Amino acid sequence: MAKAAKKKAKASRKPARVAAKPKAAKKSGKPAKKAAPKVDPLNRNQYTAITPMLTVRVIRQAVSFYTKVFGLTVRGIMEGPQGPMHAELRLRDGTLMLSPESAEQQSFTANSIGRTPVMLYLLVENAEEVFKRALAAGAQVVMPIADMYWGDRAGMIADLDGNRWMIATHKANPTEAQIREAIRKQMARTAAQAREVAAAATAGSESEY
Repeated sequence: MAKAAKKKAKASRKPARVAAKPKAAKKSGKPAKKAAPKVDPLNRNQYTAITPMLTVRVIRQAVSFYTKVFGLTVRGIMEGPQGPMHAELRLRDGTLMLSPESAEQQSFTANSIGRTPVMLYLLVENAEEVFKRALAAGAQVVMPIADMYWGDRAGMIADLDGNRWMIATHKANPTEAQIREAIRKQMARTAAQAREVAAAATAGSESEY
């Protein structure tokens, strides 16, 4: 009788263990905490690999020039205590940042420095049209528009702050052989012009005596 009672007691404990399992399942069924969205270290939704930042004398004046002449759109202008301290413009998939000139920050425009080693290459549908708009808005001609040996028709201007822009429209897809021949002809023309200038200078100096 005692053995039978023990077996019954063991059997009665087993359902208790089975009944306890749903409680554990209920706890695990709680909604998990949402993970924080992953931050892209390259910020590809906002920028491409390289983003130029230009120093300009007056941000709003530069914004007006770039939007009216080149067709950029304003993404945003950050205001500071002394006025705009940062601006971002967009054109197709590219971003252009603007920063104000500041002697305290050792940040100067190309005009203040007197020269710039940087040239921005801007591809547009109609280079002649954009070139004319730039000049009408106060830009200066650095290089007149001409057909280039690499297949673009392009010209260079300096904007209101002295930044240089090559305005170009792609016109042809020359082969490597055609490019080499075009370069050879260009170098020959340049050499001929240099000889003409030297000859004129020599003739002028001789006429003085």
